[in-house]
This record gives sequence, structure tokens and C-alpha cells, in this order.
Amino acid sequence: MTKINRISIHGFKSFAHKTDIPFDKKYNVILGPNGSGKSNVGDAVCFVLGRLSAKSMRAEKAANLIFNGGKSKKPANQGTVEMAFCNENKVFPHDAKEVLLSRTITKKGSSVYKINGKKRTRTEVLDTLSHAKINPDGYNMILQGD
Repeated sequence: MTKINRISIHGFKSFAHKTDIPFDKKYNVILGPNGSGKSNVGDAVCFVLGRLSAKSMRAEKAANLIFNGGKSKKPANQGTVEMAFCNENKVFPHDAKEVLLSRTITKKGSSVYKINGKKRTRTEVLDTLSHAKINPDGYNMILQGD
């Protein structure tokens, strides 16, 4: 089974500052009051896994996934989500013990994907994820409203 070690969110939706979320080996729960960003963590997971539909992440267009500044803060120039997967069982075709997947969205709405810090295409990311049986549009996540 594939394990997520941690996720890092910066400039994505409600996450103005870099936020690191470590994941435990067994169960993980995200709790908080209404409007605190719980659903945005789920959206961040879908985003970094390569989901294309902004509407499925509760945004009108891709550029709206970037932190907009709200009422009193400066808007972000881009939004980035990084997810670190455990690769000790060699689920991914990489020698590293951890595979770091990242996706950055620009104000123009274009995405930059990286695997272990090296720029990759979305297709290469999806091929890598398929080794672990992860599909960004699959049933490995149940989101709000589903």
C-alpha cells in the first residue's frame, strides 16, 4: 500500500503561508471549525495528483486556486502543493526511499509538475502514480458532495 509521509501547501487556496502537514502511519484526521481550510487540504491532494478540473476543486478557473489575499493580505504569485510518498517498498520506479511530487499553478493558469525536484510532464506524473495504482480522477478520494 502507498503511504503519504507529508503534504506541503503554499499559496494554494486559503494557505497563504507554507503549511506542512505530517501524516502518521495508520490513521489521519483533519479537524477544524467551518472555514478553516479542511476541504482545501482535500483539494490540494487532488491538485498535486494531477486533477485537471478546477470546478471539482471548487474553483471557477485554475487561476482561482491561488491564494487571493482575502481582505487584508497580499495575493500569492503562484500556488504550490508538494506531496511526499514513502517508497521504501519500491512501489514507485525510483531508487529513493521517498518520492516527492509537486505541482505549481501560475496566475495564467498553467501548471508545472515535478518529481523529486525535476520538471516533468503531467503524463509522466500520471505514469509514475499509476505504478502505485493512484488515479487523480479515481475513487481513492471521496470529496465533499460525493
